[in-house]
Amino acid sequence: MKKLLNDPLLHFLLIGTALFLAFEFFGKPSDNPEQQIIVSQGDISSLEANFKRTWQRPPTHKELDGLIDNRVLDEIAYREAKAMGLDKGDAIIERRLRLKLELLLEDVAGLASPTEADLQDYLEQNPQAFFIEPQFSFKQIYFSLDKQKATAEDRVQETLTALNEAGPEADSEQYGDPTLLPGEFPLSSAAIIKRHFGESFVEGLEKGAVGRWFGPLKSEYGLHLVLVGQYNPGRFPDLSEVRTEVERELTAERRDQVKEDTYRKLRERYSVMVEPQQTPTDAQPGEDN
Repeated sequence: MKKLLNDPLLHFLLIGTALFLAFEFFGKPSDNPEQQIIVSQGDISSLEANFKRTWQRPPTHKELDGLIDNRVLDEIAYREAKAMGLDKGDAIIERRLRLKLELLLEDVAGLASPTEADLQDYLEQNPQAFFIEPQFSFKQIYFSLDKQKATAEDRVQETLTALNEAGPEADSEQYGDPTLLPGEFPLSSAAIIKRHFGESFVEGLEKGAVGRWFGPLKSEYGLHLVLVGQYNPGRFPDLSEVRTEVERELTAERRDQVKEDTYRKLRERYSVMVEPQQTPTDAQPGEDN
């Protein structure tokens, strides 16, 4: 009897019988809702829409069956991996779940559209964010400083005198030094002009009279005589002019606030302990720093 109990063949048969019984009684589909996988009509519609967006055509019956099977396998793999704790300690999964949570919070924050009063209040509280910069259209004549500065300045003054005698319709292309800079700028914001010529150049434009040559204004390239054709001063706009921008900024701010408030409340439910970092002086002898 003892010899029979020690027989490996008996052990194999017992294990096989146990596995058979386990699959027979526990491997069948369960009525437990937590062990049911339901592919709803909404899920199927989503699968069809994603396929059509990718392939620019609806899936065939066979392709749709394959998509549904793959969706079921995804759900099975997800549930089994989660039951085995494979989602724990995975930075990629944690970031992905955080992203999904934040997208959900953003959707919640965007359910209520801001009212006109909300938008007006936001505009009044953040006027500089929507300030419309001054705009200029102008002609410019360039003078290089590669030569003696005094000579360049003399040439500028002689040219300025000649231009003002000729009037605004003077042919500016016959004056100045060759340059790749455009001789005429269309109506442009101060920020765009600043990128080309620098801040001091824009400040000079604001001080000059419209329709009359003046200067010289200095840029990183050299000296310039300028004729401003149109000048629109900077101003704070009405809500009707920037409504889209105000709504976008207010909605984004509300979404950020919802996320911040939610995380603050959730954090209160946890006790957070951060272990002190080991500095080089704390390292044990023989450890790499």
